[in-house]
Amino acid sequence: MRTDPCEGLVVVEVLVGVSELGLGLAGALPGMILADLGARVTRVVGPEPVPLDEGLSWSHAWNRDKRVVTTDDPDEIRALLAGADVALVYGPERLVEGRGLGYRDLRAAYPALVYARCTPSRTARGVVADYGLLVEADAGFCTQLAGHRPGPIFVDVHASGVGAAALLLVSVLALLLRRTETEAGGWSETSLYDGLLVTLGCMIGRSERAAPEVESYWEHGSTFPNFLYRCADDELIQVWFGGKGMYRALIEVLGDEPSTSGYYQDQVTGALGERAARWVPRFATRPRDEWVMLLRAAGIACEPVLAPGEVLADPHLAEIGLIVERGRDTMVGSPIQVRPLGDAAPHRKPLGGLRVVDFSAFVAGPLAAQVLADLGADVIKVEPPEGEAMRAAAYAIAACQRGKRSLALNLGAPEARPVVERLIAGADVVLHNFRVGVAERLGIGADAVAALNPHAVYCHASAFGVTGERAALPGNDALMQALTGFERAIAGPGNEPTAGTWIPIDMTGGWVAAIGALTGLLARATSCRGQHVVTSLLGAGCLLHSGVFQRDGRVVRGPELDAEQTGYGPGYRLYRGGDGAWFALVVPDPESWARLGELIDGLPTAYAPLRSHPDARRAETVLTEAFATAPAAEWAARVRSLGAFAEPVAPLDRDGFRRGVLDDPVNRRLGRAIEYSTHDWGRFEQVGPLLRFGPDAGRGPRLILPGVGEHTVEVLTELGFAANEIEALLDAKIAAASGL
Repeated sequence: MRTDPCEGLVVVEVLVGVSELGLGLAGALPGMILADLGARVTRVVGPEPVPLDEGLSWSHAWNRDKRVVTTDDPDEIRALLAGADVALVYGPERLVEGRGLGYRDLRAAYPALVYARCTPSRTARGVVADYGLLVEADAGFCTQLAGHRPGPIFVDVHASGVGAAALLLVSVLALLLRRTETEAGGWSETSLYDGLLVTLGCMIGRSERAAPEVESYWEHGSTFPNFLYRCADDELIQVWFGGKGMYRALIEVLGDEPSTSGYYQDQVTGALGERAARWVPRFATRPRDEWVMLLRAAGIACEPVLAPGEVLADPHLAEIGLIVERGRDTMVGSPIQVRPLGDAAPHRKPLGGLRVVDFSAFVAGPLAAQVLADLGADVIKVEPPEGEAMRAAAYAIAACQRGKRSLALNLGAPEARPVVERLIAGADVVLHNFRVGVAERLGIGADAVAALNPHAVYCHASAFGVTGERAALPGNDALMQALTGFERAIAGPGNEPTAGTWIPIDMTGGWVAAIGALTGLLARATSCRGQHVVTSLLGAGCLLHSGVFQRDGRVVRGPELDAEQTGYGPGYRLYRGGDGAWFALVVPDPESWARLGELIDGLPTAYAPLRSHPDARRAETVLTEAFATAPAAEWAARVRSLGAFAEPVAPLDRDGFRRGVLDDPVNRRLGRAIEYSTHDWGRFEQVGPLLRFGPDAGRGPRLILPGVGEHTVEVLTELGFAANEIEALLDAKIAAASGL
């Protein structure tokens, strides 16, 4: 039975001088998810509609179930906040803090208020207004994915928005959890730039002495092929075969020569890439549905490549509670399901003092546990004596294992059972991302955990949810990119799908699972019962284009990328200057459009920022031709002088992009970029804990990357095992300890 863990919470969103298109998911998704989880949400916007947002269909999906209040009167806004538990506040400082709506202005009057602030983005390069396109252009993100033409592209996946939304939700839930103990509110702060970094943890790193193949990944990026194939019916299929036995099975199904080296070694030698090319004509021999049937029968994971919104027609989403119906409309629902697990539980401090037992592997599950570690939880990573599967992919270990202690243990051995039972008995959160049925076979399923510790929060970061025909299927980032429309969204109409190379849905799934675990902890604190939380990669992937919905079975897409991958229309896109350099342009209102028309002959007089306007195509042609007459930086300066927004796009390679993040002094000061010592790599730099909030809600993260079994003896001792018992476990190879 699903419960509403946020029932009774009152949330007020305050948007002052910002665009919903510009903020994207950051400005609407936190409130949408909290409303789906039972909160009562009021959205406060100005009395005058934002011109750039006119007709934006995404708002219909994102702001469902919210009460909308139109006012810009600070006294009226403060009156709404007087009865609120949470404030989500957006806008430039002159319109927020300058009008007495900042945290310092409100905390004395509303001491229990949890105040979450999304500010304009700041780096050493300066301040960037709250438009995702501008933030991503300024950071160089537009240059990090090869498009269907030379130059930077508009990466249409809402990366900065979904990341900022995740940071806001994690901070709000952590502060609400803290409030159950202290009765005091608190503050948090983030930005679209912080949000951009949320999913880039695997992509950005720099070490003193990592192996060449490890450092090369961070310096040059991935060369791993995307196993996407066109079938006989011209439909596309995404294939993944990294699971046990899948590579061999796929080779057999396709009639290819057997591999003598195996999956991982074939990656290193390039043999896998050669096979990928060889398989292209073989997939062209059968229609997609036939391939799906054949591959799944052989235990090989595959999914159709869809466009955004098309997956909403899949009945599996309704079965796992991932859609909501509002009249004629079918929309993406909350990817978090929470229900009671056991009986009474004591209140604890968040998150310092809490223990998380992390049985997960790969990316999404481990990242969720790392987020909890960043909040101060004691996270024990349980992995096989030889190390978890992703130890072979150092970039994922760096991005998802920081701050944990490693206990190396053979879960399947009967002798390990007393260790597992003591771990679970002392846990506040038990987390895993096994396929459905595996945790039960290992004795760490929900029923087993409830019997050992009815007060625990049991969190299953699944692939497809835990019910329905798809539940037992394997899932990963590539498959979800295909199924949720991610690859088609980046590509633009008529182009071959383009995959994101930074494992974006796995990373988003990790943050969603962390949000789920925190929601479970909050529900436990308020209900005094253990909780069973389920999240899914499918749900995380659907969130990225959750503004797209279906009406009467037809997809309502909203603004769409063009085939040239430049943006949404003449007033929100990338342009090429006469020197070959590029800049991002946002024309926010009719006034700045009119001033631009005074400078550029032939621009239609009607404000037409998006392609839904009948004059947009002509305006785009005029601007494209005009901007080709002078250098990009010169045009950007002229545009800014007219009251519009522009950001030059630096032509950064992967190394330049990571240096832009890691070497920025503002990023260093705010903890967005951190440096610490590691055993294997020496000095190591990476994206740091991005959560900034207070008053202090925990001891903060420990900056370590644990080796396999580095803390085995320490953890076993804490669990009460005697020295001779520990030695017996080590001698029998049930447990392993590094350095022994």
